[in-house]
Amino acid sequence: MKVCAVIVTYGDRFHLLKQVIDTCLKEGVDKIIVVDNASAENSRRQLKEYEKQIDKLKVIYLNENTGSAGGYKRGLQEAYNSEECEYIWLLDDDNMPTKDSLKILKDFWNKYDLEDKEENLCLLSFRPDRVIYKEAIMTNNPNLVLGRKNSFLGFHIIDLPKKVIRVIKRKIGMQTFKENSKIRYGQVAVAPYGGMFFHKKLIGSIGYPKEEFFVYADDHEWSYRVTKKNGKIILVLDSVLEDIEKSEGFRYGNKLNYFQLLLNISKMRSYYSIRNRVFFEKCLLVQNDKIWSLNRFIFLKILAFYVRNKDNKKNYENILKAIEDGENLCFT
Repeated sequence: MKVCAVIVTYGDRFHLLKQVIDTCLKEGVDKIIVVDNASAENSRRQLKEYEKQIDKLKVIYLNENTGSAGGYKRGLQEAYNSEECEYIWLLDDDNMPTKDSLKILKDFWNKYDLEDKEENLCLLSFRPDRVIYKEAIMTNNPNLVLGRKNSFLGFHIIDLPKKVIRVIKRKIGMQTFKENSKIRYGQVAVAPYGGMFFHKKLIGSIGYPKEEFFVYADDHEWSYRVTKKNGKIILVLDSVLEDIEKSEGFRYGNKLNYFQLLLNISKMRSYYSIRNRVFFEKCLLVQNDKIWSLNRFIFLKILAFYVRNKDNKKNYENILKAIEDGENLCFT
């Protein structure tokens, strides 16, 4: 199995990227493709020097930041057309593989029985801060990571009591789900880029990420194509990635609730994450317009309740604009 790691980097993050590359080499990756998404001058200079030292490393230098969607698309195109690549392992520039994480994926792939699995199967390494993915397989609920049908930005009135109970449990230190040590893998409906492992024939089956998304929800839209075509995304708990830099994602370790987060994060971050998620839900998850509209109405009322100052109000207006744009998007 010839495995090619595809990594996208940006900003001044060579100190993180180098750790990931070095560990990939130790894990037996056959080729590493790095997409330099218009990184900082200091990082790009160091990466160019490092590239000269590593035969298995190829770097694609982009002159503008194309976001995660454009970056991974460019890396996947390179891997798909390379004879040195048979299987692809996607990693963020701070996803450091732990010992034997790649071997575990290879062994699992070889043992897993699925018809036409090269076109229909994607494995996923486990990132411990993505607890919801673990909960999904422990509760045998693949769609937990996706959200309920007819939800609005992941909100559904039916789930409100459960979410309140979950918040209370977390505050008092109780587990929100029961772990079963015997469950070491299970199916999920969508996946982040970081950790996905698949045969490159899968790209021929589902295509490339949509560049128009730029950032946020682009990985969910892309990976959900596997689920839509009745393929499988299998989370393998024993293949672990260590996030060197903790995620800034909405649901990972932040003490603010979801509505407060939306009003306090950067305008760019909230705009793209909300616009893209609204588009994704409208196209793929809405089955009943009336229920969706009700969830939308309640969500916005709750969000408005948390508007406390001028900055919040500006962010609130930005969110409304993102929602409007998401509802009117037309990506092919």
